[in-house]
Amino acid sequence: MAASVRSVGLSFIRAVQRTAGWAFLLAILGFLILFGLQFPHNLKLDAWSLIVYLHVWGDPVVREVGSWVGVAWPAPGVSFLLPLVLAFATWVGKVALDAAFNWLCRMVATPKKRAAEEEAGLVEIAGLGRVPADSEHARKELLKRYREIEDALKASKRKSCAFLSIDVVGSTQMKHGEEDTAIAATFQAYEEMLKQVFEQHGAWKVAWTPDGVMVCFLQLDLALAAGQRVLQSLKRFNEVHNKLRTSFRVRAGVNYGEVSIFEDSRLERIADHVIDVAGHMQKEGRPNSLWVGGEIYNLLADKSGFRLVGQEVDGMPVYEWSLEPPRGGTMAARAGRGAELLAASERASAAGTRRVGRYEILQELGRGAMGVVYKARDPQIARTVAIKVILIGNQSPEVLADYLQRFYREAQTAGQMSHPGIVTIHDVGEDEDGQPYLVMEYVEGNTLAKLFAPDTPEQPGVPRSLRQILDIAVQVADALDYAHRRNVIHRDIKPANILITSEGRAKIADFGIAKLAGTQMTQTGLIVGTPAFMSPEQITGGAVDSRSDIFSFGILLCWMCTGNRPFAGESITEVAYRVVHTPPTPLREFNADLPGELEVVLSRCLAKKPEERFQTAGELANDLEALRAKLPVAPVSLPAASSPSR
Repeated sequence: MAASVRSVGLSFIRAVQRTAGWAFLLAILGFLILFGLQFPHNLKLDAWSLIVYLHVWGDPVVREVGSWVGVAWPAPGVSFLLPLVLAFATWVGKVALDAAFNWLCRMVATPKKRAAEEEAGLVEIAGLGRVPADSEHARKELLKRYREIEDALKASKRKSCAFLSIDVVGSTQMKHGEEDTAIAATFQAYEEMLKQVFEQHGAWKVAWTPDGVMVCFLQLDLALAAGQRVLQSLKRFNEVHNKLRTSFRVRAGVNYGEVSIFEDSRLERIADHVIDVAGHMQKEGRPNSLWVGGEIYNLLADKSGFRLVGQEVDGMPVYEWSLEPPRGGTMAARAGRGAELLAASERASAAGTRRVGRYEILQELGRGAMGVVYKARDPQIARTVAIKVILIGNQSPEVLADYLQRFYREAQTAGQMSHPGIVTIHDVGEDEDGQPYLVMEYVEGNTLAKLFAPDTPEQPGVPRSLRQILDIAVQVADALDYAHRRNVIHRDIKPANILITSEGRAKIADFGIAKLAGTQMTQTGLIVGTPAFMSPEQITGGAVDSRSDIFSFGILLCWMCTGNRPFAGESITEVAYRVVHTPPTPLREFNADLPGELEVVLSRCLAKKPEERFQTAGELANDLEALRAKLPVAPVSLPAASSPSR
């Protein structure tokens, strides 16, 4: 009741204050006009009704005030200043009145007792009443309340959810050579089919990505049923709605667990291991199948239709549901041809008999999503080389033939380049198991990713000044310019693809391979690269040209100079969103010692629109070289870089 009375009182006081304030402002304005009318002016103004009323009300006031100080008005001399003095006095009165009203409002809003308690430093704590804020007892009670609220918040956010991840196998390749209208109509029909299935099975949240969709359900059986329904609907969809020459094939993965998520949370902003595993299941799955881990399989009441595939994802055995029969009759066949061949390769290597073509394997240098890189020897000319054996996985004969044709074409294009900043390709072929391989120049050195790894800060060859980093950057930009002038785009510029020789020379690796990885290899669930080093047009599926490499180069340069990426995030989805939609983190927020000219260069590299970036890598190299020449002799301090996500 007291609060209501105070609220009404405050409203009344504020209303009176506003009314008085306007009256004072009008009076000030009137006095200023009267002051102005004392000077030569157009006589027509005196005939205006507003001016007449102003004289009627204002002149008596000015004359009365003038009589108090013995000044006649209107009259020559100093009396013409009287309205100006009155305007100033009125303004002083308004300021004083506002202060009085504000003090009155505070008195009404805060009763004397509460004001005294606040002045004494008392706070209200449930169960204790008002106690001194700086007392030990109050502090312990506040901490207890804080823990209770924190526990309640954590409990309220956790929900048991099932996540269904789906993507189209080879979506990029199937669009080649097709009419735009046919592509748009077909993919729109596919999306409408998915939306209908999700709605029928009670999907809670849906997040669409450029090449797929992630769906959240509140029950595991609904997620599985939705995934199975999508696979069952593909046959009719391809017969009725597909306007393309290539049939739609999809992969699906499901996972289940507790996730911190709100009713109004956007699914694409949620980062959680449960969601990641669903995505990994989908990416590793074979076409037209649904994969779940062993833990999810054990939760199923109805396990019919699921079969063990003899493969692990994130350390879990995988079970597959598919309308198609498994390939081969053994567990090893279902595990995937690529994995089987790799195992055979490892056994042969251990026995000391491993060869790839005529090349003798000396040691393994590394492995990734695309395959394995070996150090080898060419016995014909006694030359040390590097060989990349590319895993092709389970592919139909038609798809495999198409891939190999493109593989040789891209390798031939890359092999024609000869530049000191590009790893040279010497040979190409297929091993005895039919896996394609590239024979490349062997570089004695390390990748930028390994050089900048946090556990090896003192490793020889690590750039230790901005001048050294810019030296590497100029070399990389010059090599990119050479390739771009020959219409070769890298598409995957990142620390792992930049080699630094023992003499400090930079070389770009994997030219021509990134394009293959971005198209056909996605059909096997192997996605090379990360949105952390991709351009907006790559992430959104737009047209890619040489300016995409320049955007990736900008991210690389920021990472080398600061140890941070300009579009950091807690999940791939968040990083991709920031790359496409948000401006980069300013370079000097990471390190204030860096020159402003470097910020300008990076801003042009990282422009969202390709036409606003450097149009050639040659332009970029020239600006970097000019910046390097201006640097002081004393090195700019640089933080230790962190190894990038790959």
